[in-house]
Amino acid sequence: MKPAPLPRNEVERLHLLHELDILDTEPEPVFDKITQFAKQLFDADAALITLVDSERQWFKSKIGFQENETPREVSFCSHAVEKASTMVVEDATKDERFFDNPYVVAENGLRFYAGVPLEIAPDIFVGTLCITDSRPRNFSTQQREWLEILAEWVKNELVGRYAISNFEQERRVLAEGPVAAVVWQVEPFPHLIYTASNVERVLGYPSDYLLDPDVNYETIVHKSDCEELLARMQAVLDGEQESLELEYRVITPKGDVRWVHHYARADRDSHGHLVRVRGYLHDSTKRKELEISLQQANQSFALALAAGNLATWDWNLIKQTVSVNHTWAEILGRDESYAQNNRWATLIHPEDYQATRDALQRHLKGQAERFEARFRLQHADGHFIWLHSIGKVIEFDDNGLAVRMVGIHHDITDEVKNELRRKQQETVLNLVSAVQHEFLFVKEFSEVCDIALPQLMALTQSKVGIIGELPGNSVSRELLWLHGVRRSDDEVKNQAYQKLIHQGLEVEVTGRVVWQVLTEGKAQLCPYPVQNEEALFQPLDLPSLENAYILPLYFKRQVVGLLLLANSAQGYNQELLATLEPILNTLGTLMHFRRIDEQRINATEELRRMATIDELTQVANRRVFIEAAEQRFNEQQRYELPVSVAIIDLDHFKKVNDTYGHAAGDKVLKQFADITREVLRDGDLLGRQGGEEFAILLPHADINQALQAAERVRQRIEETEFEWQGKTIPVTISIGVAQLLPTDKDVDRWFARADNALYQAKSDGRNRCIAAKEV
Repeated sequence: MKPAPLPRNEVERLHLLHELDILDTEPEPVFDKITQFAKQLFDADAALITLVDSERQWFKSKIGFQENETPREVSFCSHAVEKASTMVVEDATKDERFFDNPYVVAENGLRFYAGVPLEIAPDIFVGTLCITDSRPRNFSTQQREWLEILAEWVKNELVGRYAISNFEQERRVLAEGPVAAVVWQVEPFPHLIYTASNVERVLGYPSDYLLDPDVNYETIVHKSDCEELLARMQAVLDGEQESLELEYRVITPKGDVRWVHHYARADRDSHGHLVRVRGYLHDSTKRKELEISLQQANQSFALALAAGNLATWDWNLIKQTVSVNHTWAEILGRDESYAQNNRWATLIHPEDYQATRDALQRHLKGQAERFEARFRLQHADGHFIWLHSIGKVIEFDDNGLAVRMVGIHHDITDEVKNELRRKQQETVLNLVSAVQHEFLFVKEFSEVCDIALPQLMALTQSKVGIIGELPGNSVSRELLWLHGVRRSDDEVKNQAYQKLIHQGLEVEVTGRVVWQVLTEGKAQLCPYPVQNEEALFQPLDLPSLENAYILPLYFKRQVVGLLLLANSAQGYNQELLATLEPILNTLGTLMHFRRIDEQRINATEELRRMATIDELTQVANRRVFIEAAEQRFNEQQRYELPVSVAIIDLDHFKKVNDTYGHAAGDKVLKQFADITREVLRDGDLLGRQGGEEFAILLPHADINQALQAAERVRQRIEETEFEWQGKTIPVTISIGVAQLLPTDKDVDRWFARADNALYQAKSDGRNRCIAAKEV
């Protein structure tokens, strides 16, 4: 016995196997159906879905095999995993790897094995779908292809259920950006099991170092921040908090200090048990240094002025005038009149006015040591700038009322934009996780869009949103399947859209702008009203599009659909594309997986059809017919319902093949089957037994009724002209009919009586129906 060598990527393979979190789980119907179907399809003793762990192979599903797991060293499947391709052993006693295997040398031991390894990630195989038999067998190319199709089904169930491919998409999106994705495994002790390729750019440490089980992540964290990080992480592990968001310092190998913005959340299984912790790390050193600088500036006006990016203001509360050390044109594009009568206050954004006023009142009443606020002022061209303003009363009148304040302000527009962009990125990443989770459980893409579309519209302040998919293998790019349509101004129409989407809503798309999105894969920014000749979705009832952003949805550089956002109060910009890219890629990926799932279902149905239907005549094959007869046999034993069988043979059929050729014979067989099905009742079953022999199962029919039905078939065949290449082929049939009797101990005895009657019909001159004797 030769144990299989370890795969070259064994460590990575085991990490992925345990990340799936499927070992030692309860049986699941979908996997049991696959193994049961495989066992029946290949008429094997056993069918199993195996997962090869470090020391054992465990069976996620098993039909025809008693044990739950076996040692890895005696496992056939470990050889298939190492081989990384379909493995067939037609006779294990003649294979030097297995001839002395304990499962081979046992009584009625294993002789035949066929297994397809399950590739969950590129070149990483975690187990197999396999069948075994106690008889040596040949395994055809067709059977190999069928087993590989079923294995692909198992693989897709695993990948889809646990989002391994989705994790990879997310990691690829993040790999080149400023955010590094990391994953902690919790058991048996917390340690990193995955880091994105850009983690060294963020933390200063290579992935190999961070992934070493002997390295604790907290050892790279500044001692002053370590305790808080561990406490916050423990709260997530204990379920006290859903997520962690924290800034702390990391000491690089060179001794430099970096600030890291850390966001993490726990993944839990359906029972609420902790599986892993995923995190996103962003190098916030530059922003943190600026924040520290501003904090120091708040404590010292002199230091703030020395920084060179602050301005001073002097406010006379009695005269209601304010003077600044810059011109009003420089900051707001306005004239000096806004310095008089507090006119500048009319420029404060309505959403910021009350909060700014409250901060001022707290300081004037002595409730706050100083005035501090962040607010927006409207520029002359219509846009708003953000100011961070700090001030203090320095002069009071005789009654103790404030008459003069001085302070500084700082244009923080770019900082706020960056902060907003960071929050948008976090929102998008959370949305990516949410839609992936939803897709795993519902597999209905429209329900995924019910989550994604409203949040994307809220993120961009859009009033119209559409998510559409190009039909599979579409060339024209003129039709879209809609999975999501929303209008913020009309909930009644939104509900109507939902009904249409569930029924299958298909729209025609035209216009040069939308055409560029679908054919060239280029996002189109439309800051102006969109005309019908630019983008039109018929027959959707949409409001006029005052502005729009139309974005392609990709899977591996192929456009699979589009996202339309329109009528945003704040407008759209090119930077938004980078922010939305993770969710765009995720939606495109999920569209692709939805298509793959449909293809899997179609392939399964085709396999089922091929396994039950005679390919030439399209009637039931012998196996299905026998199973149906056995079911009727059991019903008759229990309920004593009459049932009969008719065995049919085409008279002198060999002469047809010899005279006209096998093509003519095939046509006669197909025409015979078509005619017979027309004559029979809906509940009767016609099956081909082989060659020119057919049989009819006649439920609820005694011998007289069965003879009448058989005679109708015989007469119809005799009256039909069978033609081939202008020549008429004479066709008649002989039929033996037998009603199931209490003396028939099994189906074979019942059928044998019908066969004897058929033989009598042939002996009596053919072209007739004969009832079987009741012996």
